[in-house]
Amino acid sequence: MRKLVVQQSWINDSEFIGYFVAAAEGFYAAAGLDVAHLAGHAGLTPEHKLLDGAVDIALSAPESVAATIRDSGARLCIIGAQFQQSPLGIVSRADEPVRSLSELRGRTLSVPDMNRTMVEELLAHAGVQPGDVTIVPYSHDPQPLIEKRIAGLVDFVVDPQYRLRLAGVEPHATLLFEHGAPLPNNLAVVTEATLTERRDELINWLHASRRGWRKNYLDPAFYPAQLRGNPLVESRTLEHEVYANTAFRPLVETPDGIMSMSDTLIYGVVSYLERVGLPVQRSLFTPLI
Repeated sequence: MRKLVVQQSWINDSEFIGYFVAAAEGFYAAAGLDVAHLAGHAGLTPEHKLLDGAVDIALSAPESVAATIRDSGARLCIIGAQFQQSPLGIVSRADEPVRSLSELRGRTLSVPDMNRTMVEELLAHAGVQPGDVTIVPYSHDPQPLIEKRIAGLVDFVVDPQYRLRLAGVEPHATLLFEHGAPLPNNLAVVTEATLTERRDELINWLHASRRGWRKNYLDPAFYPAQLRGNPLVESRTLEHEVYANTAFRPLVETPDGIMSMSDTLIYGVVSYLERVGLPVQRSLFTPLI
């Protein structure tokens, strides 16, 4: 068995369940791999763990990878994409929906500090002047939106939609992918050295991970119950995890195959990063399946 250590960007919830299924069902073992997934947390930059040799694969966002390359000169490669479309978007109330960035003029948007630069650039790209929108911090609490103190919030859209519905408020969501940021997410990132030395193992990991995601989506309610508590955290209800697992499905699946990267996806990322001053070479992307 060859050991592979994977650093996630967030905690062990349904965002990563396909990998946990691959482990539980023996898909990694069948590929000759002993895979350890490390939970992430707020403020973590997963690819930094690659630089100190602590992990073999990092699951991260393209703009974060580009910034790491710019700041450190690291020689990194992206070998696959879990989310074909990033779940990051704007959640608003269905009775006062935010359907376009221009509809934010004169309104208040709650944005996490880590996403503020992206949101401001997207607003400018859409022709919305800086003073036209009031941006306030977001602490992953949808209560201000429930109480109509803000027009919308920026987050992975699944969780706040669920919480709004629990509060009796019908949500409306639109992905930033649809408004000028054609980005995937949870990209599988490795160092050039790891790609050179362990290419076959990485290919096996991608194929086994794909099997895990496919198995998971045969019944999106099954594995959240089976894996609850090991390794899925129990900080959310089972109903919440099933909801999230189901909602993420269309963002993960693709006709090209789960974990793949099409030329269209790569072109969109490279063009966006160039536009925002984080240019990368096309060679950063090395699809292995």
